[in-house]
Amino acid sequence: MATISQQPVGSELARLEESEAKAWRIYSKSLEGLTGEAYVEAEDRSWERLQRKLGQIESRRAEIGSSINSDSTGA
Repeated sequence: MATISQQPVGSELARLEESEAKAWRIYSKSLEGLTGEAYVEAEDRSWERLQRKLGQIESRRAEIGSSINSDSTGA
């Protein structure tokens, strides 16, 4: 039975990994071809968006970890 409940968790973690990679790609893409002041301004905004997204991903990972731990302790 543990295997069945772990499959959705594994899928969710894989999805989160892809979301993290996508967030980094979007960040990088948003700065392509920019120089000088345009780069500085775009980088500030892009970095803030990236940090928010990474924070959301990390929060979800923590939720998953908590649910795994509570399931394994029988709580």
